[in-house]
Amino acid sequence: MDKRSKTPKPYRGVQDEIHEQHMKMKDMSLKGKLQYFWDYYKIHTIVILASIAFLVTLIHDIRSAKDYGFYSIMLNSAGLSSISMEAAFSEYAGIDLETYDCFIDTDSRISYSSMTQYDMATVQKLVALVQSREIDALVFDSEVFNNYANNEFFLDLNTFFTKEELAQYEDRLYYVDYAEIAKANEDTSYENEDLISTADAASLTIDDVLAEAQTHRHPEEMEQPIPVGIFLEGSPFAQQTGSYGQLQPVFGVSATTTRPDMAKKYLEFLWDETIDFGSMIEQYY
Repeated sequence: MDKRSKTPKPYRGVQDEIHEQHMKMKDMSLKGKLQYFWDYYKIHTIVILASIAFLVTLIHDIRSAKDYGFYSIMLNSAGLSSISMEAAFSEYAGIDLETYDCFIDTDSRISYSSMTQYDMATVQKLVALVQSREIDALVFDSEVFNNYANNEFFLDLNTFFTKEELAQYEDRLYYVDYAEIAKANEDTSYENEDLISTADAASLTIDDVLAEAQTHRHPEEMEQPIPVGIFLEGSPFAQQTGSYGQLQPVFGVSATTTRPDMAKKYLEFLWDETIDFGSMIEQYY
């Protein structure tokens, strides 16, 4: 007996499979061929089509993506419409929305009394935005502002304004003592945390928070006072929207902004008495 007759035919992989499928479909009708193809290649087809759709969308987003003309976060604001704020400020500042994006985030939240995964994600987002130099202006309630101000998150307003410009906000400036910050940075035993503990935060009352905010209005009690924020209570924005309730909203400029003129324009916008901020409150029906 010829031993070679028992040797199995070498497998040629995909080529043999394709040949086998072609032989099965050879005598089928068009309808049968389509049904056969769908039965055996349905998953492959869906995956390929989904991949193509993803690539098309990705390429479109990359090609149509616009640089930011302005980026701000109104952290812990309530009932404020980002779309309305963006539309009003882009018109006020003359931002060409055909060329640039204007983004004002009014949805982000941080709660020190709970510190959920969502809160931590917001913390990480803020840090990423500053490091990437995307963010320009920020409005935080005073409790959150203090934690970030002590971590040199905001621009020294002495370098942002002229003396004449800064004088307009003299009674509304939010100060930190840089001597204390420098001492903390030099102390190797000091843990430089972004957030206060949830236990401490839970024990704070609204009066505690407001009292703490008042300590930042007194540069005369500091060794090396530096203005890093501007209290917004009394501003048309705060009065008309009430979006910060009893809390003290504070305006600051990101330490890494690449658009300081726009940040300054946004501060002017928030204090402009001709703006109808009441119309920027979200309506629920």
